[in-house]
Amino acid sequence: MKNQRPIGWVFFLAIVFVLRETPVQVDACCPVSRMGKNYRIADQRVLIAWDPQTKIEHFVRQAAFDPALSAQPTTEQTSGQRNESADRSESKGVEPDDFGFLVPSPSEPQIEEADARVFDALETAIEPRIQIQDRWSVNPFPLALSPLLLAASQTTPRVNSSAAPTSGVAVLQSKKVAGYEVAVLRASDAGELVGWLKENNYEVRKDLQEWVEPYVRDGWLITAFKYDIGSKRARVGSVRISFATDKPVFPYRVPKDQISEQGRGNLLKIFVVGPGHASGSLGQADSSLAWNRGKLRYSMPMEREPLEELLGDSIPQGSFSSPERMWLTAWDDPTWPSSQEDLWFGFDPGGVAYQEVRTVVRDRLIYLPIDVLGLLAIGAGLVIRRRRGLTKLS
Repeated sequence: MKNQRPIGWVFFLAIVFVLRETPVQVDACCPVSRMGKNYRIADQRVLIAWDPQTKIEHFVRQAAFDPALSAQPTTEQTSGQRNESADRSESKGVEPDDFGFLVPSPSEPQIEEADARVFDALETAIEPRIQIQDRWSVNPFPLALSPLLLAASQTTPRVNSSAAPTSGVAVLQSKKVAGYEVAVLRASDAGELVGWLKENNYEVRKDLQEWVEPYVRDGWLITAFKYDIGSKRARVGSVRISFATDKPVFPYRVPKDQISEQGRGNLLKIFVVGPGHASGSLGQADSSLAWNRGKLRYSMPMEREPLEELLGDSIPQGSFSSPERMWLTAWDDPTWPSSQEDLWFGFDPGGVAYQEVRTVVRDRLIYLPIDVLGLLAIGAGLVIRRRRGLTKLS
């Protein structure tokens, strides 16, 4: 790998004909559209699995895009978008005639359909650990009413959430995957790529062209995905892109016009599998910054067999050839898209394991039957009084 500038495995969507107001599920992150329509990034989940021995990354994304009539949706629109599920099984009311996205890569990628059910399995695997906490209190009650009071005392626990390019654009390979027509392209410069996009009915705006220039300039290959009209599929599938990289990366960088305003980002769920507790940094240069926008939800080592069973068919079987113990780390980032730097991951095999803990407060009551206690007190008083009387007589 000759060039080591940050790559942006950045996708961008182009809807060519029918666009409606229902979110469309696609695997992409940098929208571009035709006919004056606008698409914005919605909530998404991504899986990155990287083996330190082969240095192969498998990148799986499940994402949704929301068509909008304006570049800046209203507060009501944004709220509605975030309530839509990014992993719906079908986009009802949408009949996409033609759409696609582009993916830059440092080496020729392998593209296959991925099993998106892995994300539900991952969500289950990282669920918080439940900690039971007893809270004791005294509950005085009349024994005569105990059947009614004991029935009413059943409470619900409360949870505290604590190769040098040639001239022009060359097609290196083509195939059909998951309802897409896929073409791996080599472009000599950004201008030629822009020309190719225009010839294929993509609208190229200034921010998008500025975003793509450094990647093409450094000789990355471009994989173009386009909806396969002849596939007769109700919806396109999730796509896995596998490629060689010295360090795993997520396409966090977006064009300027896609950066969300503060407090109006979408929810990005990131799952990373690698040889240690994962941490992120924005950029690879000496000036790179630690990524602290994601809330850590989970980071634990896993045995090889249960890990492979968890990931299932989302990545190829036998992807982990390294003898090192693999970890699963997960974050929630509510700010994305919010940066013009890519997100790179490093690993610490000796890192601290972490799992969220939710405390379930269980109320435990000590029942004191006041009527019985009262009778006992009266009886005890009579006994003491009688004994005192007998003492005086003697």
